[in-house]
Amino acid sequence: MKNKISNLVNIVTRLLTIKSDLRDSDRRLICNIWWKSVTNPELLTFKDFIKLYIKGKVPESDSITRCRRKVQEEKEELRGDVWERRHSLEKMVREEIKEIGTTI
Repeated sequence: MKNKISNLVNIVTRLLTIKSDLRDSDRRLICNIWWKSVTNPELLTFKDFIKLYIKGKVPESDSITRCRRKVQEEKEELRGDVWERRHSLEKMVREEIKEIGTTI
């Protein structure tokens, strides 16, 4: 399991390094990793992809985004343009979540 995570961190780091447009788009990052995870992606049907996904043959999207967050936390140079803006709103979002929790 540790090797799988370490390998995914390496893949995410490499992609964020060579493709700066992936730094602000989890969807693009996930699709790039899934594309590279399958053999002959051009020939793969969606049904075939779903089968691979269910069998765990491609990385989970949550794992990819978790790795991206960790990599960007540790490597400032791999953060996208949106990172700073998103983190500047963190305190406000936390307060809003607390307020929602008290009204439920």
